[in-house]
Amino acid sequence: MDKVKLLLWSICSGAIFALSWPAIGDLSTLIFWAFIPVLWVEHQLSEKSRSALAVFLHGYLAFFVFNLSTTWWIKNADLMGSVMAIVCNSFFMATVFWLFHLTKKNVGKKEGYLGLIIYWVAFEYLHINWELSWTWLTFGNVFASSIKNIQWYEYTGVLGGSFWVLAVNLILFQATLSYLQNKKYNLKALIFGLTLIVIPVLVGKYMHSTYEEIGDEVQFVVVQPNIDPYNQKFNGMSNSEQVDRMYELAKQKITKETDYLILPETSIPEWEWEHTVPYSYGYQKLHSLTKDFPNLKAVVGMNSTVLFTPGMKPPNNAEFHETVGYFQNYNTALHFDSSSALQFHHKSKLVLGVEKLPFVDVLPIMKKLSIKLGGSSGKLGTQPIPSVFNSIENDVYLAPIICYESIYGEYVTQYTREGANIFSIITNDGWWDDTPGYKQHLAYASLRAIENRRSIARSANTGTSAFINQKGEIFEATDWWEEAVISATLKTNDKLTFYAKYGDYIGRTAGFIAPLLLLLTIVKKMNKTGQRLSLRKT
Repeated sequence: MDKVKLLLWSICSGAIFALSWPAIGDLSTLIFWAFIPVLWVEHQLSEKSRSALAVFLHGYLAFFVFNLSTTWWIKNADLMGSVMAIVCNSFFMATVFWLFHLTKKNVGKKEGYLGLIIYWVAFEYLHINWELSWTWLTFGNVFASSIKNIQWYEYTGVLGGSFWVLAVNLILFQATLSYLQNKKYNLKALIFGLTLIVIPVLVGKYMHSTYEEIGDEVQFVVVQPNIDPYNQKFNGMSNSEQVDRMYELAKQKITKETDYLILPETSIPEWEWEHTVPYSYGYQKLHSLTKDFPNLKAVVGMNSTVLFTPGMKPPNNAEFHETVGYFQNYNTALHFDSSSALQFHHKSKLVLGVEKLPFVDVLPIMKKLSIKLGGSSGKLGTQPIPSVFNSIENDVYLAPIICYESIYGEYVTQYTREGANIFSIITNDGWWDDTPGYKQHLAYASLRAIENRRSIARSANTGTSAFINQKGEIFEATDWWEEAVISATLKTNDKLTFYAKYGDYIGRTAGFIAPLLLLLTIVKKMNKTGQRLSLRKT
């Protein structure tokens, strides 16, 4: 019966995590209690001297329920990809929980509980920056629908939110542990934990109420063409038909005062050589709008290919064809205005399995696991520094953030440090159908607005298009699966926030301490093992 209870407690933790998440339960404050059941399980297993494997398995159950409940919708794009994401991410989380248990057991309880914070934040930082990156369930993301409470993210980024979640959980667990053992709450821990919830919330609300947007006004028109990504975008509807639809939608809202037209990811779906873009139908049709509206600048998503002629050094992952030589495909944002000048940005945070393959240089077998989706199959290129689009006519410097890039807080700050004073996000969220996926993706964009204090014009082929102000507030949002065009005036901001300057300093600090703590754990464990062996010999 005790075994069943421990399993139920583990499942309970996973369920609470899920209910706190945006577009699942949207009860974000629940996350401050989410760890408590599985921490109680770990405590019980430790008291009974159960193996570390038992702790890992119970932790895995909790985090599997969490991952499955919040990201099951990935299956609508690719079933195997969803299985890998859920299984692997649950494994990583359970491993972190297992490391916390080992430190607690071999170094000490205080060091162990502190280690849970250090290990977890270090893991989230690693998860942002390695080949198997999947940052969707970073704990700080949980408040994406409660933006009034976390305006201080402009100083800490989402990892500050993760630190907050973990610290409060541990303090409230100590209060709960006292009750479970002695039927008496640890009032000091309970009051301290609740205070630690309330104070950051009050600070966030105060910052929200007093923050005033700054900067020059820029008028945007955003198009949502609502082209089915499965049955129309890459087959079933011609390139010219798609461009014509967007052209007609744009004309409904563009005026002589419009500064920017934003079209979604892969608006021009056919692969185009970048050096021949000016001769393509998509460019010529859309560029013709600038004849009637000379003030207009446009950001358009496209699939592009760069040809590396003799004398140019191709990247290591460039492809080769006998008739053309070395070339590289990109998921691209194109900027143009009334002049003939073109600017390109190549998406650099790529989707695993679809746009890039992890460890393919050392594991060539990974090529067989690529997923054919959206015209790409795991072979897209990237660029080292993100592009910022600008026009000589004004002081607008626009970040052309493409889809998946928008969930990477520190990466997005690179645009800001490169001079971007306003953001656009172009995406195609229709792969997941009408599920929590596209809603979460939109909510996470609010976090980028707060972290950088930059307004955002967001254009989705399908999903939700919207505008977001410098406080992270979403407005003029379109409905799911509708053909729409929206317009709004946003403000630029040239000031750098603390987070934009220093990025994930919380994660880097945890990433420095975690290996030292792990090394201490290993040394302590080896000493204990040595002492036991000595006692047996005597």
